[in-house]
Amino acid sequence: MFEYIQGILETKTPTHTVIDVQGLGYRLSTSLSTFEKLPSVGEKTKLYVYTHVREDQFNLFGFSDTRERDVFLALLSISGIGPRLAQTILSGMTPAELIAAIEQKDEKRLNTISGVGKKTAQRLIVELKGKFEDDMLISGKREEEQSPPLNSMEKEALMALLALGYKKPVAERALARIKKQGRYTSLEALLKDALQVV
Repeated sequence: MFEYIQGILETKTPTHTVIDVQGLGYRLSTSLSTFEKLPSVGEKTKLYVYTHVREDQFNLFGFSDTRERDVFLALLSISGIGPRLAQTILSGMTPAELIAAIEQKDEKRLNTISGVGKKTAQRLIVELKGKFEDDMLISGKREEEQSPPLNSMEKEALMALLALGYKKPVAERALARIKKQGRYTSLEALLKDALQVV
């Protein structure tokens, strides 16, 4: 129904976004992958859209690029995976990281994503392996190679997030994002910022 929505970013959270288009606010469910790429509130943004319509529901899902949307649609093609779980999967890993895990048949890594059990991980591998372009896998490896190792304070923060019940991939990505911005000065500040983006 909608290809994309472009307007002023009114609200952004790790799970949803509101875009103002000439006075009309569109609420879109978004993954952590998309959240991390959004500009500041008040700035212009553009999200590609998937429209999920049922008898009693009309939900919009937003994506930072068509690649993430393509992966989302591929996830929906698998029995047992609906829009919410597909969004959760893309919050646990970037599209490139997910494809890398599938191509490498890394069932253990897929199991670290909330909501993905052994059977779901196996279906992901069987049904999606080989269905994505090679450059997505390559870009995923490059992303991993460019991620700097955690220092002692960041490792403490990671352990604290794991103790709070957050999945390791989600916690690591949150810490990596904050580290790139270089905005923390103590363990407490690091944890506070991390809890705002996980």
